Amino acid sequence: NDYVTKPIEATELRMRVQALTDLRNSVREQLHLEAAWLQAQIQPHFLFNALNAISAMSDIDVMKMKELLLEFGNYLRASFDFHNLEQLVPLEQELDLVRSYLFIEKARFENRLSVIWETEACESLHIPPLSIQPLVENAVKHGILKRASGGEIRIRIVIHEHTADIAVIDNGVGMSEETIHRLFNRTPEQRTGVGMYNTDRRLKQIYG
Repeated sequence: NDYVTKPIEATELRMRVQALTDLRNSVREQLHLEAAWLQAQIQPHFLFNALNAISAMSDIDVMKMKELLLEFGNYLRASFDFHNLEQLVPLEQELDLVRSYLFIEKARFENRLSVIWETEACESLHIPPLSIQPLVENAVKHGILKRASGGEIRIRIVIHEHTADIAVIDNGVGMSEETIHRLFNRTPEQRTGVGMYNTDRRLKQIYG
């Protein structure tokens, strides 16, 4: 990133190394802050929906409402865990978040939402936080629940020697090529597609 010419002055060399090190740390910190901001944007709309579901349940089934509140607490604890500011978290931590989310949505929509888990245990696998939950949420909201009869969501994780395949599959209404293009080429003024765009952007920050 830089050149020095002979004869080398020790002081100049130290200053240049320090400047480059500071620059690298600054860029890394900016990426870290952007990742945290991208994650924070994903949360609010689901939180409001969950609170509305719990509120509605209070007039129908108090025991069910208490169960939902407990699971909602688990969801909040996992969502706002300080480890979510880390670049990578254990896969199981992310799946706990997904389970809490789906528990609440199942309580809201009952038989309209069916969930199938096809996951292999892998304690050593770490992934970017909030990289599966937004995909599941989009599959539920924009795929399955767009159909009057609902549908099925399948979460599949296959572990290989050096890689892992993670898939979120639904039999909902699907997406047009135009919608897919719009999701991954989002403009700042667009108010939808936050979860997909932010997940894609964070993955590219880490893996290129």
